[in-house]
Amino acid sequence: MRSGGLKVLWRRIMQKKKEAVLIETKDLAHEYGRRDENGDVTGIVRAIDGISLTVRAGDFVTVLGANGSGKSTFARHLNALLHPTEGVVYVDGIDTSEEEMTLAVRQTAGMVFQNPDNQIISNVVEEDVAFGPENMGVPSLEIKKRVAESLAQVGMQKYRHHSPNHLSGGQKQRIAIAGIMAMHPKCIVLDEATAMLDPAGRRQVLETLHRLNREEGITILLITHYMEEAAEADAVYVLKQGKIALAGRPETVFGESDKIKDCGLALPDVSRIVQKLNNAGLPIDKRILTPEKLTEALGRLAAE
Repeated sequence: MRSGGLKVLWRRIMQKKKEAVLIETKDLAHEYGRRDENGDVTGIVRAIDGISLTVRAGDFVTVLGANGSGKSTFARHLNALLHPTEGVVYVDGIDTSEEEMTLAVRQTAGMVFQNPDNQIISNVVEEDVAFGPENMGVPSLEIKKRVAESLAQVGMQKYRHHSPNHLSGGQKQRIAIAGIMAMHPKCIVLDEATAMLDPAGRRQVLETLHRLNREEGITILLITHYMEEAAEADAVYVLKQGKIALAGRPETVFGESDKIKDCGLALPDVSRIVQKLNNAGLPIDKRILTPEKLTEALGRLAAE
């Protein structure tokens, strides 16, 4: 088959995969007890309150929210770290509240946390990446293959014999992602995984995630409070007080500037610049969300 035919076939396969629902929550709610200094329960906090959403295989979805909005509580339900107080969560058709299916849920939806130091447990990179498959009982030869592939996928293969302690924050986070990739999940859930990184580290991790999503078809669910990280997502959900306050394509959500502010968030720098340019009478497309597209638009405007 010629390369053109292969490309068409690949697009059809990927489109078919995207038609399948991978994650679904229905009326999800979660409560926990508020305790005083003595450990006594003084009240009930409803951290998640009736969240219903669908994530299709191959999607890149961003969940935004200010501190206390419930986004991390929501993320932990997708990996069966928490179980619903009300409602239900399905991961690849599995009800996450079925305790005997917890391992299957976690193999399907791998979790990457905020601090990579809490997720990296070995003194050598390749040993850390191999940890998950080893616990799954994967044969040794297959583990070696998965470690090599996963490190290559995140661009860290040349560090396989290094100590994670000598890596930057962004590099450590990519190692954590490689460890999840080696388990062959269908989905990666990242809970504020860029919050402790500098701008360069955040950029490295985001580029890795978009590449895995685009080239490997891995479903990505990114939990964050950084608005600009949602610019190239397929769908964006904004949480406020445990509920979905906004939902839609990035350009649609970012167009609701007043509602965004009401949720305790600020528009990305690019969106604010575009807004100011429009207020000044310059016809810049309000759907522009990235610096690259803004530069192109300004270049065209200058040429005219």
